[in-house]
Amino acid sequence: MSHQTPFIISRVSPCVAVSLLLFLLVAAVAPLTAVAEDSGGWFGARSDDPLISLAVTPVEIHIEAPTPLTGNNPALLLALSGTDGGLGALREKARGEFRQYLDQQVQMRFGEFFKDERVHLVDGGAPLTLHTDFNIVIRQKILDIFSNKDYDLEKGTMRAYGRFHYRLVGTNAGAPALREGTVNIADLDLRSRYRTRAPKDAGVVEDTTREATEELLAEIAEEVLDQVEDALEADALLELARR
Repeated sequence: MSHQTPFIISRVSPCVAVSLLLFLLVAAVAPLTAVAEDSGGWFGARSDDPLISLAVTPVEIHIEAPTPLTGNNPALLLALSGTDGGLGALREKARGEFRQYLDQQVQMRFGEFFKDERVHLVDGGAPLTLHTDFNIVIRQKILDIFSNKDYDLEKGTMRAYGRFHYRLVGTNAGAPALREGTVNIADLDLRSRYRTRAPKDAGVVEDTTREATEELLAEIAEEVLDQVEDALEADALLELARR
């Protein structure tokens, strides 16, 4: 969970609260432009001359991350309290968008890797099946808070924690995994920077929390693949399938 500082609601003027409320309502219904377009799933990149077929199941993803547009600004909290569902609804919407973003990043990177390895991805009927799941926590650390007559500014870092787990199973239902492994995401030491700037004259709020979170998720997908690719190479899969 992100570190939170106390909110002082008495500092918020009505015009700032109304302006921020309108801004957040628009953001809540607008499409997520930063999410990549549909990659075609696991099967978007196929090898023309496969060495082995591999069945893949949907990626399981659980994410806890700071909610974009919230920061630690009292005006934002006051504005959110007037929306349907309040902060909880906005937080759940952000989680869903981040899950979709990570899923697309994983499918893109793993898909290209398997194409290069001449591994043919299918949804069933293969000698091996790959199961993957992510449990990710992204935490904020405030480095600086600044306030003057014009705006409130917050700067900080974000770091990724959690784990990635994979299992390779054979065709015998209920049999133990033929191979599995876990990556401790904290060991990857992935960090990004964020800033929030909230004008006091009812202007537009600037918040880079979403961009910083997506930067971390893309790096997680890339670094996790680097950690486990030896176990997923075609030769390793062929040897496992012969057991």
